[in-house]
Amino acid sequence: MVNARSVIHQVVLAIIIVLWLVPLYAMVVNSFKTTLAAETTPVLLPSGFDVSNIVTVAESLVYGLINSAIVVLPVVAISTFLGALAAFGFYRLKHWLSDLLFTLVAIGTFIPYEVAAVPLVKIMVSLGLFNSYGGLILAYLIFFIPTGALLMSIFISVIPKDYIEMAYIDGASDFTVFLRILLPLAMPGVIATAIYILIMAWNNFFIPLVLVESPSLRPIALAVQKYIGGYGVLYNETYAGSLIAAIVPLVIFIFLGRYFVRGLLALGAGAKG
Repeated sequence: MVNARSVIHQVVLAIIIVLWLVPLYAMVVNSFKTTLAAETTPVLLPSGFDVSNIVTVAESLVYGLINSAIVVLPVVAISTFLGALAAFGFYRLKHWLSDLLFTLVAIGTFIPYEVAAVPLVKIMVSLGLFNSYGGLILAYLIFFIPTGALLMSIFISVIPKDYIEMAYIDGASDFTVFLRILLPLAMPGVIATAIYILIMAWNNFFIPLVLVESPSLRPIALAVQKYIGGYGVLYNETYAGSLIAAIVPLVIFIFLGRYFVRGLLALGAGAKG
């Protein structure tokens, strides 16, 4: 006999999947249409798949993809490593001050970008980093290092302390324990954290909006905006630009998504244990 609750869960899940796929479907099919067809029949399949839109938009957005790679890749590496290092510090130091710092880090991850826009611009101008790669990288790090620390703290907290204590008994230093014991054990969490930060940084629109003036420095999330004008929207090219912007995080998640899921499963198993 079919469980009614299971059927309801499956139906709800199917509805959620369909709702999630509708924007993706519209983005893909309208990327191959003319502007008129994308405007008048946005939900219908194109009469003929024309890749000229994709080629034209890709050629104009190459600089945006390069800019995003220049900024996002070091941000992911630094945020994940320093976040893991900070999480190890919270894991080791059992003191009211470390609890306070952890609380401040957790609060920092939920601060909206808009709240920090004015002081962020002032800081970058005073440092001479406004409208530069360095300014973007530093701004991303300000927001994503706390995110990395919070996520890694969750993953590290489920690691059995016996492994850490045995390493200290053998005379290992803190940094040796961090590099050779903790990071390998927390590798699913490291990969999951890196993927999360990569997707968040790659898709971030507001930070480069307030810190970048030169079109040649715009990352991909901001470069796509040029297809939205004050007097109209090039819908087919906008869809094509969005598709190109989404390819990198989508491909990374397709190839590394199993590690992301494995990290979440490891976290769940550790929490139950």
